[in-house]
Amino acid sequence: MAQVCPFTGVHYDPARVPIDRVVAPPYDVLSPEQQEALYARDPHNIVRIMLNWATPQDTPADNRYTRAAAFLADWLAAGILVRDREPAFYEYVQRFAHPGDPSRRVERTTLFVALKLEPYERGIVLPHEETHPKAKADRLDLMRATRSNPEPIYALYEDPGQEIPERLAAARGAGPIVSASVPPPFGDAPDEHVLFRHVDAQLAADIQAFMSARRVWIADGHHRYETALNYQRERRAADGDPAELQGYDTMLVGLSSFEDPGLIVLPTHRLVRNISADRMESLAPLLERYFEVLPMTAAAAAEWIRDEQPSERRFALVHAGGAYGLVLRDLSQAVAGAAEGHCDAWKRLDVTILQTLVLDRTFGISWSALAHTPDVAYTRDAAEALARVASGEFQVACLLQNPTVTEVRDVASAGDKMPQKSTFFYPKLWSGLILRSNL
Repeated sequence: MAQVCPFTGVHYDPARVPIDRVVAPPYDVLSPEQQEALYARDPHNIVRIMLNWATPQDTPADNRYTRAAAFLADWLAAGILVRDREPAFYEYVQRFAHPGDPSRRVERTTLFVALKLEPYERGIVLPHEETHPKAKADRLDLMRATRSNPEPIYALYEDPGQEIPERLAAARGAGPIVSASVPPPFGDAPDEHVLFRHVDAQLAADIQAFMSARRVWIADGHHRYETALNYQRERRAADGDPAELQGYDTMLVGLSSFEDPGLIVLPTHRLVRNISADRMESLAPLLERYFEVLPMTAAAAAEWIRDEQPSERRFALVHAGGAYGLVLRDLSQAVAGAAEGHCDAWKRLDVTILQTLVLDRTFGISWSALAHTPDVAYTRDAAEALARVASGEFQVACLLQNPTVTEVRDVASAGDKMPQKSTFFYPKLWSGLILRSNL
């Protein structure tokens, strides 16, 4: 099963740079405005390596990837970044406000490892979503230039007794090697990012033995994982397929357990426009074919959908004149109407039910049309969804409840993949706390 290894991490020297100013969210959630702000925040911000600017003057010899490699080399030479002297596992603790209740503080533990790359078909590392070729080409060019994992991907494993987090917490000796406090998206207290190094040989052996009996589910970073597989093939071919495990045979992965109380999955809400007038006028009767329809205000609908433990399948639909709370009448009817060729767990997902009964059967937007229509947009922020309907930009906002990690595990375990825009694991693993290089 999963093979994990300690590694010699690369990290900022807190005596040389303020860690709060050089870390960043991962590359794939940054807007151009956020990217620009990170550039301005500090001349050593990790964004210069993980997501360097492209310019019109770029050439094969001087481009965003070669510049990223130059920054990595220069910062290592200058001591801005330092390489640890011995292999280690790294424990990453995040403390943050719960997005559904900002008054509640939450803690999540992630273990950074070098995970041996395995093709999906071996069933050891399991994907849960589809990927796009363009993103993989970008990340491959970055790996080729930097020969590094400039940021981790995020994956999950099974640990019902929370054995690994408890062992890590008990084994902390000295204080963290780096820590950062950053402005929070929710609540008032800063989000905390704390990194501990573990070099104890017995702890390392126990972690490796524990993980050797388990599989790994990718939560975030499918593009980067598949890029690492492509990079591995290139390097093995160039090196004559060596028998020993090489650095490029593994990649930097952050592992959290499915059972971690700080593991939160947020939904992605749907926004719809260009719905015909006759469909909008008969919206309630159309929905009543499948749901109990409860008229309410938009604000009440946003609150109603946030119930973390409802006794029924809930959805909310917000329109210019108000909102409806929707309670599914018959799950078997929804499952029977779902797209074929998928596992039962996929057919029972809230996002599948919404697409089947609301977007398809009520608004006429089929699964095949969904991939290219400009009439459906997505947001993870319910307040933004309501505002875009109130402004007239969209006619309807379809709000979903939080997916569960069990659903992600069940779909991936069946060899299936979640529909696009299904999950958003919160919070993201921040970049700049730990890197791997010399791959």
